[in-house]
Amino acid sequence: MLNINTQVIEIPEPMFRGWQQTVELIAGIMNLPAALIMRVHHSDMRIFSSNDTANPMSSLLLESKQLSCYSAQVIYNRAELLIEDALLDPTWSLVGNVNADIMAYYGLPLTWPDGQAFGTLCVLDTQAREFTPHCKLLVARFQQSMNADLAVLYEKAELHHANRQLQSLLTKKTMALSLSHQALLHEQDSRSALESTLIYQQEYDALTGVANQRSLVQQMDSMLESVDDENELAVIYLGIRNFKSINNSYGYDIGDKVLLEVSQRIHQQLTTEYLVARCWGDSFAIVVRDEIVVEQVIDLISRLTRAFESTFLIDDFTITTRVCFGIALADSAADKGISLVEKAEAAMTANKDKGTHYNFFTEELSAVIGERHYLESHLAEALDKQEMSVHYQPMICVKTQRVLGAEALIRWRNPILGAVAPDRFINLAEQNGQILALGNFVLRTAMKQAAQWRNSFGDDFCIAVNISPVQLRDDNLVSRVAQLLAYYQIPGSALELEITEGVLLQDEQKVTKSLAGLKKLGVSISLDDFGTGYSSLSYLQKYSFDTLKIDRSFIMNLMECDQNKELARAIIAMAKKLNLQVVAEGVETAEQHQFIVDEGCDFGQGYLYGKPVPATMFTSQYLCRKVI
Repeated sequence: MLNINTQVIEIPEPMFRGWQQTVELIAGIMNLPAALIMRVHHSDMRIFSSNDTANPMSSLLLESKQLSCYSAQVIYNRAELLIEDALLDPTWSLVGNVNADIMAYYGLPLTWPDGQAFGTLCVLDTQAREFTPHCKLLVARFQQSMNADLAVLYEKAELHHANRQLQSLLTKKTMALSLSHQALLHEQDSRSALESTLIYQQEYDALTGVANQRSLVQQMDSMLESVDDENELAVIYLGIRNFKSINNSYGYDIGDKVLLEVSQRIHQQLTTEYLVARCWGDSFAIVVRDEIVVEQVIDLISRLTRAFESTFLIDDFTITTRVCFGIALADSAADKGISLVEKAEAAMTANKDKGTHYNFFTEELSAVIGERHYLESHLAEALDKQEMSVHYQPMICVKTQRVLGAEALIRWRNPILGAVAPDRFINLAEQNGQILALGNFVLRTAMKQAAQWRNSFGDDFCIAVNISPVQLRDDNLVSRVAQLLAYYQIPGSALELEITEGVLLQDEQKVTKSLAGLKKLGVSISLDDFGTGYSSLSYLQKYSFDTLKIDRSFIMNLMECDQNKELARAIIAMAKKLNLQVVAEGVETAEQHQFIVDEGCDFGQGYLYGKPVPATMFTSQYLCRKVI
């Protein structure tokens, strides 16, 4: 890790506004006069941000030795500090020359990734008070979000510093290579140069300069002749999970630069004993030969994983890559290089589907890959053969128990495969590009059905539709929604589009543009699965949402896990402060229903109220009567 002077890192204005909103929320929810962010400044501590209520106290707080003492103790111990009555605090009573103008204090440390202290997030009162577990948990959640923000800023500063060093080194090497190339041209005649170029093109990848698959396989065939119990061989196949998204979001020129950087990061982790090649697209193969080859493979994958944890800084874009690996081991000298590469590729492909990190090829995997191809071939014709349908799950108003809306969910029934679970084909459709057609089918079908229900059962009915990352990046999404609203003669308020945090991670400019266009149409935007993402709080500050959907994982274990109960309670309270509606997903019991009613949740969704069913059943089961 580079030695970065964190005190010169500036907090960007959008992030500062988000932090300011955070301390306002904390003070408001906890009903406290002051919530502060303290920052280390050389040898002392200074107030970096405070809620509006605390502003009249600023002059008092700036001069308070007690506040500085408490904050210094939090930073020194790198742990929370809880003072509920300063007069009863034995440590504070030892400082006889300082007045106790702060009676209650609770603070948590804010730190940079390298361990340096940024400061503290703290709340305080001029009167003694008890800080409940719910209050402390709320402050801790915001502390985690701020530490995540600091990690992002630190990584950008680190990358900027490293990039400047790399650019300097590349300039020197480019000059040296240029001089060497000129000398070579002078030494060789034109025929020799042409022959060398042809050989290079046959054996090496033009973009990255590494060997191509053909050249690698030839070298492997020679190496396999000497494979035995004391000298084993393995192939690691590396793929980039989100490379298609990178190409779609930033263009192929940026995609090529990412591949070049990927090649360089791979080489930084290799010695001359390894062979590496670019096979095609975003895939690279590495050949490992050793007496203990499995241990070497695991160690190399571990080092490569760490190497790709850092983001790529390319043309002022900060790009994150997610890599996965497939591994094939040579069983004997009879193995062929091309078959080993194909097996490693199959293991990597299965890895992408499962979301795991690395995978060894097994004979069972051949059947899995075959099943995937079989599923993919049927999926290609599913829409044309009218095998796809839309089911609807009710969303109820928890106060009146009326069904006020429904979530549209795609279903697939194939004559040969039977009912195919969505988690088996949604990811596959995203990978092969069919998700756009499926998403448009659900959107059109759901809006048509919503128009019929609004005419029959009231114009307050709303339909919710999940939007994939591919749809949100589609330049035609806003115009398509506008056309459907006009065609079915329903207002934008009749439609709610649900997006997940994963959608927001990609191509921020396009996401922002699409969301703004949808809001102009009056369409509601919901943040789905809230609470499971690492940066969910920051997205509330950056984007204008109408609804939060609490992830079902919090609701399912409410009665068994007090922490889930407190987190759900905190999410509902925070959403109310932000004037957002709240939907609780996964409600299955009367106890869970009563909890969300008591906490002021707006809507509920789950098997207690109803399972997803076709439109005709939805009408008879849910729209003509109360659900509970």
